[in-house]
Amino acid sequence: MGTTRAGSKEKIILAAIQEIKDHGVRGLSVRRVAERCGVSSGAPYRHFKGKDDLILETLDYINSKWSKRQKEVLEQYRDDLRDQITETCVSYIKFLCEYPEFQSILTMNDNSMTPEQLKRKATISCQTSELLHKYCDSVGMSDDVRERKIYIGRSIVYGAALMINAGIMKANDETFETIRYCIRREFDIE
Repeated sequence: MGTTRAGSKEKIILAAIQEIKDHGVRGLSVRRVAERCGVSSGAPYRHFKGKDDLILETLDYINSKWSKRQKEVLEQYRDDLRDQITETCVSYIKFLCEYPEFQSILTMNDNSMTPEQLKRKATISCQTSELLHKYCDSVGMSDDVRERKIYIGRSIVYGAALMINAGIMKANDETFETIRYCIRREFDIE
């Protein structure tokens, strides 16, 4: 029964992700989530206290997926901060391409999110931000240059994921080498 409940909970979260992608946080309907899953309208409430709790758990789900992937990258490149940054960015792009519905949630500007939901959404990029700040500190980058570099780095990541998901760029080795080059160049990583 535990596996079925866990599977049912994940199924509801995945349906909520699609629902948020289609209708935003404000337009999220627990009833439509249940319909998407083919369960009764009361089924989500066996796992979640309500709509706000479902949104928080959805953000936590996305965060756990990314954290696991990022941890693998950081472990693989543990001896080189520069490679950690580059490969984390490339891995994040691949993650957003693998789960394009996550990108729509992570980049949405929905002012109907509660402060706790906004906080959870922001934690998704905390490890990456800490990594970038650590690198910038290690090379003595000033705060204004750091912020500009982080802005450009994030633009590369989200822009590349958007372009790949839209079919403007191909998700192939050549594209990812170009992205690596751009990230390394931006952070003077050579």
